[in-house]
Amino acid sequence: MKKAFAFLAFAAALLTACHESAAPFIDGLVTDATIHSITLTTPEGETVTLSTLGTDPVLVPGVLPGDGVRVHYEVLADGETLRAVQLDLTAPSAYRLLPGIWRDCTADQEVGLVLAEDGSARATGWSAPLQDWSLDLDGQRLVLTGEDPSDAKKTLLQIFQIEKLGVDSLVVVSDEGRRFAFSRQ
Repeated sequence: MKKAFAFLAFAAALLTACHESAAPFIDGLVTDATIHSITLTTPEGETVTLSTLGTDPVLVPGVLPGDGVRVHYEVLADGETLRAVQLDLTAPSAYRLLPGIWRDCTADQEVGLVLAEDGSARATGWSAPLQDWSLDLDGQRLVLTGEDPSDAKKTLLQIFQIEKLGVDSLVVVSDEGRRFAFSRQ
C-alpha cells in the first residue's frame, strides 16, 4: 500500500511538473508595471502587455522597470488578453541592485555612499551633503542630488555613468572623468 501511494504521489508530481513546463512564456525587459499589468519589450523588440489582475502575488511578484523577466502566461477567454500565471526574475534592474551601503577605499580619502530604497542618499568623504539618488530614464546613469553648503537653496547635481553594476560592485565615472570603484558593505 505504501508503494502504491508513493507511486501515485510521484506520478502526480511528475504530471504537475510537466504541466508547468508546458505553459507558454515570454522573456523580456520590463518597461512599465502597474498594479494590474506588466509591459515587456522582448529581445525581438516587440512590446507585450500582460494582465496581472487576479494573479497570485507569490507566483507573480512585483517588478520594476529594467527588470529582466520570464513570464509564463495563459490566454483568457477573449482570445486576446494574456494573463501572467508565473513570473521569474532573470536579471534584476539597477533599481534593485543600487540600494545599499557602498564604499570606495581606492583613493587617498575613503568615500562611502548609502543609497536607500526610498531614494534618499547620504555620503561620507563627499564634497557636498547628498539628499537623493535616482537613475536617468535608460537606467545607465546614477544621479545624486544635494544642497550646496554655502547656499541651502541650490541643488547640486552629480551625474555618473554606470560602468559596472553587480551584487557586490559598482563602478561609476563622472562627466569630469572621476572614477569610483565601490564595494557593497
